[in-house]
Amino acid sequence: MTLAIAGKTLFDADVGGEADEIGDALSDAMKLFNRLTLPFSQYLERLPLPATRRFNKARQRLDATIYRMIDERRKSGHDRGDLLSMLIQARDDEGDGKGMTDVQLRDESMTIFLAGHETTANALTWTWYLLSQNPVVEAKFHEEIDRVLGGRSPGFEDYPALRYTEMVFAESMRLYPPAWIIGRRALSDYRIGDYVAPARSILLMSQYIVHRNPNYFSDPLRFDPERWTPAEKEKRPQFSYFPFGGGPRLCIGEQFAWMEGVLVLAAVARRWRMRMVSGHPVELEPTVTLRPRHGMRMTIERR
Repeated sequence: MTLAIAGKTLFDADVGGEADEIGDALSDAMKLFNRLTLPFSQYLERLPLPATRRFNKARQRLDATIYRMIDERRKSGHDRGDLLSMLIQARDDEGDGKGMTDVQLRDESMTIFLAGHETTANALTWTWYLLSQNPVVEAKFHEEIDRVLGGRSPGFEDYPALRYTEMVFAESMRLYPPAWIIGRRALSDYRIGDYVAPARSILLMSQYIVHRNPNYFSDPLRFDPERWTPAEKEKRPQFSYFPFGGGPRLCIGEQFAWMEGVLVLAAVARRWRMRMVSGHPVELEPTVTLRPRHGMRMTIERR
């Protein structure tokens, strides 16, 4: 679902029929993330190892979709008012005045295309899991959706009224942030207490750890959307919660993700309830994003 949304809203392209193939390719690429971040990984990439071949095949599959969208748009010459049209029309005002090459367009589009659906899909998956385990919260969540929507499908105009749904989504990303760790490079020597991080050090900050800090969140392992009332939010320091990062490199898609997550939750929960399959294991798989290692098997019940 999130793949189709990203394809349509950002690139005005129908990629729903490719969802399984793209999802499999992305999963194969994700599995090699830890290896590719090791020292000397550039040499491992050149070896004809089975894992390397899988990664290259996955990359080629993802490239095929992105390059197809770029090629179709260039040939049509139409400005569809979406992200891809904006990227194609962009010009280097500080350089030679030219536009992006296909390779540059691929890099920009791939980043936003993959990040625009993978993270939201994870956030929604963990949200349905948490709702299935907390019937009191689920009942209040359904009450708001029924009251606001009155049985119809949600639209953009409903987003401001779905406040409790947004609180549910926020609390889900506190416990299971899709981006569970981020890095920043120190531009100069940086003091943290008694320790000085030398210039150019890479500092890693984990949302997963900070979001579960009892100094900021009482009973931190409890799923409690009431933490996100305006009054409760005011009590906490700014960066005690940063699912989309922070500072000048804040996630470019944050506002899009909030709206998409809330409206998708409302659209699905208007008619359906999720229930965990008995005995299904729930374990973390922290790679680039925080995935459930075994997926999230559920049965769907009509409300």
